[in-house]
Amino acid sequence: MEYTVPTPMSALEALRQLYPDSSRRSIQTWLEKGRFWVDGQKLLRENLPLNPGQVVTARDHFKAPKAPGLRVLYEERYFIVIDKPKGLLSVPLDEERSQRHALGLLRESFGTDQIFAVHRIDRDTSGVLLFARGKEAEQRFKDMFEAHDLKREYFAIVEGRVKEQSGTWTSNLLELPSFRVIESPEGKEAITHFSVVRRSPKYSYLKLELETGRKHQIRVHCQMAGHPVLGDERYSSAENPIQRLCLHALSLGFKHPFTKKPLSFHAPIPASFKKLGA
Repeated sequence: MEYTVPTPMSALEALRQLYPDSSRRSIQTWLEKGRFWVDGQKLLRENLPLNPGQVVTARDHFKAPKAPGLRVLYEERYFIVIDKPKGLLSVPLDEERSQRHALGLLRESFGTDQIFAVHRIDRDTSGVLLFARGKEAEQRFKDMFEAHDLKREYFAIVEGRVKEQSGTWTSNLLELPSFRVIESPEGKEAITHFSVVRRSPKYSYLKLELETGRKHQIRVHCQMAGHPVLGDERYSSAENPIQRLCLHALSLGFKHPFTKKPLSFHAPIPASFKKLGA
């Protein structure tokens, strides 16, 4: 990413042109980590005077700020991808205003409120989660999710032996006031594609791809198929051997909303799943 200086200005002013949605604190952090260069020389201070024609360059890859409680998989001007741990909310619930959710932790760590949730995964689901940086990026990602222009894959351990090797589950899902989701003619269409990775005497190990992204979609579809996700007491699971929901957001793929470059991000299957043969 480059910016050619049009008029005399400070390095900070030029960097604000490159990153209009980022706070001064974020820019200073990146400066300390050696992210920026001027005419091929590393930029060391924000008050360096720049002349017309000089070129400020930002490295594409650098060590991202630490976000306590989160693993940052990738960070750039327009978005952040994390591997969300189980037990952490993606965004605050209406009645919860604490910072113990992924969105709040990112805003605090990166020093900006210009980070936005464009989708979410359940509190007890782990894995790949995407956040937009800046309002323009937020809108573009929301449009992509609305058009289903992203590939979202999950891994699940479910009860019993799924007979089919692969297939598609389609239904209309409705969220009740109790937050439970059921099949209903009044609901919205939900489509999940599944394939069996392997089977054990007690469980099936599934890779699932979302064509739509309704609340609790995978969990309800697995229950309706007679194979609830292991550890999912809300949707009829009778076992909880590792004290967690055995559902993980495995990967997320999409074209960059501005450059159109194909991108794909992966979060490894949790170690606890391997205790169950994953």
